[in-house]
Amino acid sequence: MDISSQEEHMIQALREVALPPLFVLIRIRNDILNDTVNIEEGRRNEIVSTLERYIAPLWEDYHKEKNAQANEGASGLE
Repeated sequence: MDISSQEEHMIQALREVALPPLFVLIRIRNDILNDTVNIEEGRRNEIVSTLERYIAPLWEDYHKEKNAQANEGASGLE
């Protein structure tokens, strides 16, 4: 998959502010999904599908970690 210079600049800007990778992927996905002017529909769908494949496992890990922390906090209150 080729990355346009606009996409490359967006990715670089998000890396420079040191945001969590999951946030960056979701933000990029949403921006591309809503960009009906600069990205043709077929390309947009391809990029969004690719990003969703990367986001899904990270999202699951995030929720597992969050639930584990909540369970640790709840067990400490007993």
